[in-house]
Amino acid sequence: MTTLLTIVKDRDMPGHVPTAGPVGHAIAAQLAAAGEPTRVLTPPSEASGWPDGVEVIVGDVARPAESAAAFDGIQRLFLSGAVPETAYELVTLARKGGMEHIVVLSSHGPEFEIQYEPEAWSWLAIEVVAERSGARWTHLRPSPVMAHQTFHDDYSYTGVNWAEAIKRGEVIREPYADARYPLIHEHDLAAVAVTLLADDRHAGQVVTAYGPPISPLEQIRLIGQALGRQIPFEELSPEQATELDRQAGVSEEMIVLGRSVGADFLASPMEPDHTVARLLGRPPRGYAEWLADHLDAFRL
Repeated sequence: MTTLLTIVKDRDMPGHVPTAGPVGHAIAAQLAAAGEPTRVLTPPSEASGWPDGVEVIVGDVARPAESAAAFDGIQRLFLSGAVPETAYELVTLARKGGMEHIVVLSSHGPEFEIQYEPEAWSWLAIEVVAERSGARWTHLRPSPVMAHQTFHDDYSYTGVNWAEAIKRGEVIREPYADARYPLIHEHDLAAVAVTLLADDRHAGQVVTAYGPPISPLEQIRLIGQALGRQIPFEELSPEQATELDRQAGVSEEMIVLGRSVGADFLASPMEPDHTVARLLGRPPRGYAEWLADHLDAFRL
């Protein structure tokens, strides 16, 4: 039962979770460890480093017709990085190739997009294509991933990612310092994805995957404790964060969304979500556990 994973680095879509790097590799490793035939459709820059036995096809999920062979003989599809313009073409190729179950790595965007006309949909358009494909479908809507939030430049107002800034002794700057965000460990997200692919009982469902809530200030404190030194931190005002976003070319829509999310998490702290624990049979990993495995990234 071959499973195809589509791999992508970045998409200009709110809530996008890249599968290049830790998330995609963790999913492939867990499938391979279970003896599941696994194939990845990946851009050239991500073609190496996959677990033994994983079949690698170089291509672009946004241009599926150019890699039509990637869909031959698959039964399950973990779809990430699709774009509305070619999502129907991709799913049609997958169905012709034998796909019976599709798990869409989505976001919480559909919860906002539903109030707009279909022409304005992005995430919701992809989900609808999956639902109308004739295959069993599951939508996976995760919270931000710990590795991406800490290591990717575009998650930070510091100018570089946290790890690089901390190594150089620079000040970490973030708005809403006490807002607690439900970051998820990449291996937990991968385990949830594998569970959804393997278990048809989740077909026809929207599944949220949250990690334990933690604030930027709590993260910095944990990093400082682990390193044995204080990490300098400056809380930005919403106005300062907005100005930095504008200087970086962030759209007004995304700026408004970012301020709204931060303010909401600050005003109404999120209670722990038990979905991941229910699916995996254990509590989700916390940031301290993730940090223990990645501490060298913060050292010179």
